Parts: sequence; C-alpha cells; structure tokens
Amino acid sequence: MTDLDDEEELPQSIPLRRWRLVTGAAIAYGPSIISIGCAFAAGYFAYAAANIKPPADISTLAVSILKSGNAPPEMRMWATDALGIPTDIPVTVGSIKPAQP
Repeated sequence: MTDLDDEEELPQSIPLRRWRLVTGAAIAYGPSIISIGCAFAAGYFAYAAANIKPPADISTLAVSILKSGNAPPEMRMWATDALGIPTDIPVTVGSIKPAQP
C-alpha cells in the first residue's frame, strides 16, 4: 500500500471546476429530461381526458324528478327548467278545445 502523506500529491478540488462540470452536465442532459417529463405529462393528461366518465343524462334525471310524487317544489322547478318546459305562460280558459273524433 502507498501512504499519501503529502497533500501536494492529491488533486485539489476547485469550486469553479466543479461548478463547470455540474452546469455542463445540466446543459447536456437537462433538455432531454425536460422533454421526457413533458411527454409523460402530455400522455397522462391525454389518457385522463380520454377516459373521463360521461356526465349523467340530465334529461332522464329531470323526467324522473317530475314523475316522482314526493319531489319538493324546488326540484320540480329545476327539472322543468332543465327540460325547457315554459312555466310562465298564462293559460286562458278558452284556449283549450277538446279534440273532435
């Protein structure tokens, strides 16, 4: 074995040289790492957007609310608005005529 007692034989670490090595590696490999990360993020968001469950059909919910006998008036108002049924039109007595056979 060799004894290294003399400090002059060891290479000295210069902070500037170490900084240059680190920044050189970051400049060389940084863009690749960033582009791979962005590709993974784009793939994840594309997968998440393609596999979203479709929203429940509002019209079937509104019809079921109107068919139920114990729905509160607020829910009935929402259901008529969701279906687009006009409720603010006044009905005159003489406007309804029975169908003739």
